[in-house]
Amino acid sequence: MRLRAEYRVESNLKFLGNLDMMNLMTRALRRAGIPFALSEGFNPHVKLSMGTVLPVGVWGKQEYFDLELIQDMQSDEFIAKMNGVLPLGMEIQRCIKLEDKQAALMKIINAASYTFILKNSDYDYAALPDTLMSQDKLLVKSRGKQKGIDKDLRPGIFEITVNFHEESVMISILVNVGEPVNVRYDELLDLLKDHGVQYEEVLDIFRSENFMRTGNIFCSPFEKVR
Repeated sequence: MRLRAEYRVESNLKFLGNLDMMNLMTRALRRAGIPFALSEGFNPHVKLSMGTVLPVGVWGKQEYFDLELIQDMQSDEFIAKMNGVLPLGMEIQRCIKLEDKQAALMKIINAASYTFILKNSDYDYAALPDTLMSQDKLLVKSRGKQKGIDKDLRPGIFEITVNFHEESVMISILVNVGEPVNVRYDELLDLLKDHGVQYEEVLDIFRSENFMRTGNIFCSPFEKVR
């Protein structure tokens, strides 16, 4: 049996690396008494597949993992047992049973939305979406494998929205992840800086959603594109 779970990682855990997150989740599975499956070989490990890596310093509202079990388990039982042992700041929100042929998360998640919380200053945030989306190119220095080369983010940015609050502004940017253009949150930070937003104005960063994108259709990993 395979499960897909949606979980939340709050800001107090945003400095955990990917390996730390894997170890945390594995320990929680053991403490909760979940009947997880193990791989074969000399060094067996839990058959746990995390979704796209949550960058260090970024927390997530809707993150995902797949888990293989050796026996059937009801979703509500899994959620209750896991939430009883997970640390403060992490919570399983939903869980579904997967079909055997369902593709792995790393293969289907190809878009994500990053939200930047900034101080509400005199900057004209309302004009920022039109300013950026009207450009033919949005060049920054790559922070990925090919560090330092010019990278055009424009083909990988689908939407920018701005929401105002009393003392803060939230800029949400929907982007491509993976091929052909993998847009990183730190490259988005550089892009905002290039257009007048100062680093010291950024109060927090989180990934609000992960998506399966087909054309202009964006679905959560719990849904199927029709």
